[in-house]
Amino acid sequence: MRKLLSLALLLSLAQAQTGVGVSPPRVLLPLAPGASATQTVVVDHPGRQGTLRVSVVLSDVLLKPDGAPLYLDPGSHPRSLARWLSVTPLEFLLQPQASQEVRYTVQVPPEAKDGTYWGIVFFESGPSQGQEGREGIGIRVRTRVGHVVYVDVGRVVRSGRIQGVRYQPPAGREGASLRIVFQNTGTGVMRLKGRVEVRDAQGKAVAQAAVPETASLPGATHEVPAPLEKPLPPGRYVVLAVLDYGEASLIAGEARLEVR
Repeated sequence: MRKLLSLALLLSLAQAQTGVGVSPPRVLLPLAPGASATQTVVVDHPGRQGTLRVSVVLSDVLLKPDGAPLYLDPGSHPRSLARWLSVTPLEFLLQPQASQEVRYTVQVPPEAKDGTYWGIVFFESGPSQGQEGREGIGIRVRTRVGHVVYVDVGRVVRSGRIQGVRYQPPAGREGASLRIVFQNTGTGVMRLKGRVEVRDAQGKAVAQAAVPETASLPGATHEVPAPLEKPLPPGRYVVLAVLDYGEASLIAGEARLEVR
């Protein structure tokens, strides 16, 4: 048991020493075709020991049907921002409690079509050369933290609809939740948040849930979770979901649900 505890502690220390922070976590830039913009992101080393080597890795991301991110190689889809991005520096060392400014430039081609383009600038960190394995048994831990860049080109349409709602019962450490099936029908990224109300067959409100803020990418159909405080008992329900995406109007949907 002592050996297992020591190994767990060692792993947690290694992870603490190799993790960096990024500020801000995301940015949305409105740009016209042919325009460019330069931004700065700050990468910091919150640990108190160990020099970190940090490398820049560009990535694309889409949404799986369950709402989880799907990370892809740069340039993997038509709305990829990777081919418009240049970053400097691409690699650097970070001392404990130190920070580094990283600049990137977005150059929009003159022929770019209207809509949102996006990509992730990952900062991959690990022990610098000569420090790997100093903690013992040669453990090498590398972690990634991302800065998401959205660019709105020209006229962007933000629209969507709720296609349905399904109930997710508790599983393992995951509590019960309602999963709102949302379709982004516009050309722009949307930041969704909102609320859900559950009524029984007699019209009595039996549960409410908040929808934490989440991103919806253009063209995606995916689930948006609304965690419940406790599971729903078997029965038939009517679910009303209301989503706010930062515009004057709201997106609402109603669905019938049966829990067995």
